[in-house]
Amino acid sequence: MISAQNLEPVRSEFADDEDFVELLEMFTDEIPIRRQRLEVAYNAQDIAELKSLAHQLKGAGGGYGYPHLTIISARLEQACKDSVQDEITSQYQELHQYLGRVTA
Repeated sequence: MISAQNLEPVRSEFADDEDFVELLEMFTDEIPIRRQRLEVAYNAQDIAELKSLAHQLKGAGGGYGYPHLTIISARLEQACKDSVQDEITSQYQELHQYLGRVTA
């Protein structure tokens, strides 16, 4: 069961920084596309693409003020490197759900 806490929007650490507002909007506007690309790669079991997408999100997370995005993405990337299907599934689901909560 998903708790209410897991449904709360995730805001950037830089959300209140006027210099970041436009960048954060551009980043968050791309989230649905990134989320869809992850879903397509996962459903196709394209582990190389899934690992690449997770790697990109890992780097972007910290840069845009979403440190937990970096952590979750790193876990998926590692699961893909290790080729552990149960872990790939678990980490993909966590990342997919988290991205659905990201907001500027």
